[in-house]
Amino acid sequence: MENIKAFIFDLDGTVYLGDDLIEGARETLRWVRSKGVQVRFVTNNPRFSRDFYANKLNNLGIDASVEEIVTSANVTAIYLKNEEAYGNIYPIGEAQLEKELKNAGVPLTDKQPDTVVVSFDTALDYEKLMIAYHALRKGANFLATNPDTVCPTPDGGLIDAGAIIAALEASTNRKVEEVIGKPSSLLAKMILKDLKLQSEQCIVVGDRLNTDIKLAKQVGMKGVWINTHHEELPKDLVHEPDYIIRSIKDLPSLFSDSKKVNKSF
Repeated sequence: MENIKAFIFDLDGTVYLGDDLIEGARETLRWVRSKGVQVRFVTNNPRFSRDFYANKLNNLGIDASVEEIVTSANVTAIYLKNEEAYGNIYPIGEAQLEKELKNAGVPLTDKQPDTVVVSFDTALDYEKLMIAYHALRKGANFLATNPDTVCPTPDGGLIDAGAIIAALEASTNRKVEEVIGKPSSLLAKMILKDLKLQSEQCIVVGDRLNTDIKLAKQVGMKGVWINTHHEELPKDLVHEPDYIIRSIKDLPSLFSDSKKVNKSF
């Protein structure tokens, strides 16, 4: 633990599922806090504000400040604010994404946008798809807040941004050019800058190989994969986790014996 200065936690499926705290999450976060390290909670879900997530965690018995919350909508707004070359933006997303973009001073339009940003949108309709479709056909930039195809919920999940991306890719013969949320190295570098730490001082804990673990490994952070469903590691996996546990409640066990070298516990 003396080498670790920050833990970066996924939320959906790692700390809680829906409105229910995952067993052992409260105790594990208390253990992490007792070590005096920094903590960040990172979600690809752009539908709610940082205040919403901080309040949700606190109501579930987990201490969290707004400053410790990172959402894909928030980082997308920060990124686009500093990248004026993307011009006028057309977002496929919900009210929170638009609010984040407007608050950051990002110009929005549905008339000949320079850039299309695809996000999680439970109010998606055909008109939104067609505006994005025509813009992309005319050469607009193609960005996304997150690549998740499904947002985890207790009843099986909600169709997420990745499915909308796939529809536009198929219809326009274009590929999304940049994902700003997990697993983007842009996001990883923004988090490291905020923490004022080196990558080797940070550990990412999450339940998805293609977002959480990839986020960690492509910039040199440690990755702990929560393998809830006892899945096998894909044979062609590029970004392998450093450790595999069954639940967040098992995280402290990784540090209980310095002689442990196995990846799976």
